[in-house]
Amino acid sequence: MRYFVFFTVLLILPLGSAMSDLTIYSEAGYDSQSSHPALVEWFHGEGDEDDLATLTDMDRNGEITLLHWRTGASDEGGGLPDDDANSRLAVHGGTETPYIAIDGYSSQMDDYSSQIEEIGIRNNEVEIDWSIQLIGSTEVELLNITYEWVNPQKLKDVTMLHLFIIETDAVDSKGRTVKNLVRDWSPSQSFNRSQYAVNRLNDTITRDYLTGAGIELGDASHANEFEIVVALVGGFENDSTNRVLSLQRQKMPTYWQSVDETSILTPIALLFGLSICILFVVLAEKKRENGLPRLEGSWTDEPNVIEYRLVTGFSIEIGELNILSGWRTNSSIKKETVAANSTKQGKLKVSGSGDFSLKLAVKVDQLGDWILDLNLPDPSANN
Repeated sequence: MRYFVFFTVLLILPLGSAMSDLTIYSEAGYDSQSSHPALVEWFHGEGDEDDLATLTDMDRNGEITLLHWRTGASDEGGGLPDDDANSRLAVHGGTETPYIAIDGYSSQMDDYSSQIEEIGIRNNEVEIDWSIQLIGSTEVELLNITYEWVNPQKLKDVTMLHLFIIETDAVDSKGRTVKNLVRDWSPSQSFNRSQYAVNRLNDTITRDYLTGAGIELGDASHANEFEIVVALVGGFENDSTNRVLSLQRQKMPTYWQSVDETSILTPIALLFGLSICILFVVLAEKKRENGLPRLEGSWTDEPNVIEYRLVTGFSIEIGELNILSGWRTNSSIKKETVAANSTKQGKLKVSGSGDFSLKLAVKVDQLGDWILDLNLPDPSANN
């Protein structure tokens, strides 16, 4: 509802008002889904057509949530990604394909149907509210995803939040169609596991990173060709087994969907009348939007050196810096207080290979604790 209100007020504002070069092409907020089907990860292998057809039908009917990892894509040709697919297969301990994992754990190929049936549809044990923003100038430059939840119990240390971006109908250069292709995968352990802790996480992904994964969003007119799947996998402190604690899935919001929402109340007089009623709601929403910081960065001409820029809204206290596996650094971002409406710049010397990801913990004045993400493509891809 708050997103509808925000766009309604934008219609009232003069078109010539001063705005930044970046525009929210489309956005949507989602309340936590109450239940979810089994999370099924299928790793492609020779002769898997019949199994894939069955799983695709089950996904279409809401019986499962299907993630299709195109393992072996580089050998087949066609230009589909398989780096994340091979990494995820290794996480599950798989060595041969086709291969299947259900609810985050490997399953027997000859018995996965009965396991899926046994799982059925379950309640989400952790309620995750989340939102998506597609931001850009002439086209989408940033994908911004925000998650908020409260832990009903203390979470086990192995619990992780997984972000999957899938393309519903991917077509490779040979004309083959792949359903529910995983284009990008980002796991995170950077959140508070204490009982009743309030977690607020933010993922901001740049256009360069998205393009490297084959995700072309353009002006967001066809963004709904991609879907976001968020899965909290693990368990509570005294659980003997792990499982999917929460699973959320939505299509990316398109530019046209956002326009449709705001065009419901087109008469100018009605818009002005509503503006008085919604003013306080808008101010509260704008407070968060203006107060949250942004972490931006890029590779420099120096080998393995990142130039970062931290832009604040409200003042912030910088906390822990974590660099994900595959990279390391002896430097850091100084833990200090950064004033409101200011910019902190610096460089990080890192070493490693592959796509680069870091997470920076910050405490934002009036808004609490947040995690900022910076994702950059493998620097060797530009050579």
